[in-house]
Amino acid sequence: MKYLLLNLLALFVAVSLSGQAYEVEDFEMTVSGTSTLHDWTSDITKINAEAYIDWADGKVGNVRNLSVTVPVESIISTKGRIMDGKTWDALKKDKHPNITFKASAADVKWVNGSYLITANGKLTVAGQTKNVTLKANGKPVANGGLVFSGSYDINMPDYGMEPPTALMGSIKTGEKVTIEYSVRMQPSNGNAGLDR
Repeated sequence: MKYLLLNLLALFVAVSLSGQAYEVEDFEMTVSGTSTLHDWTSDITKINAEAYIDWADGKVGNVRNLSVTVPVESIISTKGRIMDGKTWDALKKDKHPNITFKASAADVKWVNGSYLITANGKLTVAGQTKNVTLKANGKPVANGGLVFSGSYDINMPDYGMEPPTALMGSIKTGEKVTIEYSVRMQPSNGNAGLDR
């Protein structure tokens, strides 16, 4: 009888809890900041992201193994190549070509028709790694997909970065930059990277 109950419990868990690997299908992501001359925005044109999502009773129960990689060279300014070069230098592209986030744990809550996701993990920028907490909203979309959106502020000196300057230092950028994103993820087909 004991083994019968254990088998029934295992079957119940297998039916009620199923997981799926997810990858990026589409995204919009920017990094923006200020300067003594004007505000600025750069587009992020490539990301690689993966997650394993557990489903329970038709809702997301857990997000596991979430990782995001942004190649520094994919950050393209609306102000042209000179700004790109200054951004890449500040991010120490030659030594540290990628910005990465790897979640260690994620808390998921279903509130008023959308998910509130709080992910704790390690953010690496310009070779410096910090423990951070990222918060995102998640909405279900067609074909089992999910759209995650949110923003996160980074203080450049915290990661050993010097804010870019121009015209012999007469133009200075602010220390804080904001990353904003909307990422649509779908069940994986084996291609986790995406270019815009």
